[in-house]
Amino acid sequence: MSRNDETYGISGIPPPQDAKLKTVTIPYAPGMPFRLEISKLFPSDDPLIRKQWTLFILALEKFMALPVDQKLSYFQIAGIHGYPETPWDNADPPPQDPSNAGPGDDPFGGYCPHNIISFPTWHRPYVLLFEKRIWWHMKQIIDHWKLDASEAREWNRAADLWRLPYWDWARRQTYNMEFSLPYVLTLDIVTIYPPTGDTKHPNPLWGFQNPEKGSDGKPLPMGQMPPGKEKWNIRDDDSDPSQKLPWSQCSGVSRHGLTTKDGGKTYIGLKGINNFQVANASINDVSWYNPYPQGHPDSKKWTPPGTFADAINRMFSPLYNSTWGTFASTKWWAESQKSISTGYMSLEYVHNNVHNVCGGVSFEDGGVGHMSDVPVAAFDPLFWLHHCNVDRLLSIWQALNWQAWWDTPEPPHSGPTVPDPKPTDPLKPFHTIDGGNPREDYWTSEMARDWTKLNYQYDDLAPHPRAILPNGKLNEAQYKADLSAYIQATYPSTLEYFHQVYRDSQVPNEGFFGAHNAERETWNDYLINVVYDRYALGGRSYAIEFWLGGAPDDPNSTFTFRENRIGQVYAFGGLAPSSGSGSGGCANCGAQRDAKVLSRAQVPLTIPVMSQALSDSYAHIQSTRRDAVEDYLAKHLHWKYVQIGGGERPADEFPDTQVSVWCGTGKRQPVDSSDQPVYQPVYSSYQPVYAPTEGKRGGLTQHDATLGSGNSQHWNFRT
Repeated sequence: MSRNDETYGISGIPPPQDAKLKTVTIPYAPGMPFRLEISKLFPSDDPLIRKQWTLFILALEKFMALPVDQKLSYFQIAGIHGYPETPWDNADPPPQDPSNAGPGDDPFGGYCPHNIISFPTWHRPYVLLFEKRIWWHMKQIIDHWKLDASEAREWNRAADLWRLPYWDWARRQTYNMEFSLPYVLTLDIVTIYPPTGDTKHPNPLWGFQNPEKGSDGKPLPMGQMPPGKEKWNIRDDDSDPSQKLPWSQCSGVSRHGLTTKDGGKTYIGLKGINNFQVANASINDVSWYNPYPQGHPDSKKWTPPGTFADAINRMFSPLYNSTWGTFASTKWWAESQKSISTGYMSLEYVHNNVHNVCGGVSFEDGGVGHMSDVPVAAFDPLFWLHHCNVDRLLSIWQALNWQAWWDTPEPPHSGPTVPDPKPTDPLKPFHTIDGGNPREDYWTSEMARDWTKLNYQYDDLAPHPRAILPNGKLNEAQYKADLSAYIQATYPSTLEYFHQVYRDSQVPNEGFFGAHNAERETWNDYLINVVYDRYALGGRSYAIEFWLGGAPDDPNSTFTFRENRIGQVYAFGGLAPSSGSGSGGCANCGAQRDAKVLSRAQVPLTIPVMSQALSDSYAHIQSTRRDAVEDYLAKHLHWKYVQIGGGERPADEFPDTQVSVWCGTGKRQPVDSSDQPVYQPVYSSYQPVYAPTEGKRGGLTQHDATLGSGNSQHWNFRT
């Protein structure tokens, strides 16, 4: 174990002896332990998994209890992501002035990079560090038990085969068949299976409390650490002085738990509240509506795909995100406008929205939580299950697109910018060796590229036997085909929704989809692409909410009913950009703000349009034909800006926002036989549609200098 004054070398849990690396191109390591979906860990009847679950719960509890001044404490490792903005592992401190930012330095708070293409690779050694420390505590617990040799071997084997679980938020949970938190996050007491002793145990996944206690034995507020430990004080998020987020006053983390009834003079929930019912409602709120109400004879035939499921399916669809830059990060560059139509659905963007729905963003409507604000998000244990899943999605995309690795050089810029990091740039503050040079020996994205070399793999990346060649290596073409079919089966998409409508005998296909689509079994696919400034509110997180419905040309009526809210873009922030004076703040946030580095996101529109056209509750749309949809969106699509904490902000505070609507074609991939699996749909031929946004603040107009109707000869969209 590394001392506080030495570097700590991050590495994977030692692999079992029978694990073999048999990679040709796509990482493949038979025998390497799996990271499992957390619902497979608990509840379970499997003796090995029960041991792993027990060790996980007890080790996480021990980890959380370490004092805040220990480098390898839960508190300090969580703090790498943001607050308290202190150096970790003797690395270079988080830069606070743009003038001292170096290669690979963070662009969004603490050390963590957001809005930059190293976003997913930086989190890979971060999650690996967390996993390794849990394992270390497992081994300590087993030693402490003083078991006989045979029993100790069983428990040590369980620890050595354990890997950090992930939470797949794009899949319905089996305990309620809804998109929601894992079952174990709804329990404050869980069952464990130790060699002796009580099987009922407090659940450390329920939340986290400050391990530092006051004279009364209760956790201290995290902004009031005891004497000698003041450097670890967490401060409030005061990027908006009129409505601060009271992180310094919290002694525990909350999920949809912090509320105020007096404008922020006092707060309820400072000790930490896991309001999982509201969190579940918020997560499930982003599942698409069944157009047939409960009681309708066709209602039970429908299982609408969720927003996250459709987003993941699209993100992995062929050519939808064809480069590393469009997949990895929300970063937008002006030169991309002429070539990118679908590539606004990035891993970072979907990840941002998950933070939003898990944490909560309104003091008055459900409560605010730590997961919704960058500088404190990692203190919630849910963060680690979420980011383990983000790493899994990264691994899936890499398996499908192994050659797309920093594959497109950043285009030349006509104005100021913040350069993209290289794959060989340091991922600070993560070191590779114990006792190394604290200003060197950093991890790089290149080192983190192959997850099997980090001694783990994911359960659903295990190949089907038909994808194994006689020499024991992967048939990579078959493996990728199987993976595409698995994605389609696991993450229902617009294709399923289309097919259910297309096969409905009561829906006239030609009238509903148009003659061309009805004949070819294709559909008009509608998207909202958004360019936005994540620093518009001085670094404060905010959401752009999109609403569809209401009376023609009456936004107030559109915003009246919650079911009209069809999606949102969450600008995940929390650390104020540096002023450049050295007085604090996030250096590269300031650099990105000053260079007007913007972000991009996407809200798919097709399923909301289909469902409203089918529903008796929406009188102004009856088909998905382009002329009908274009007119409907022009009169009924509206958006508004809501900051974390609650409260709508005027559109003129977001002058760099650009909202555009696009129409393309979706279709299923052709198959050779009826028994061939269904693969992901393909999308193509997108063009901007002007009427839905013309004349609306922040909307694309037909006179736009790049995407205007007179500039189409300069476009070269990949899809």
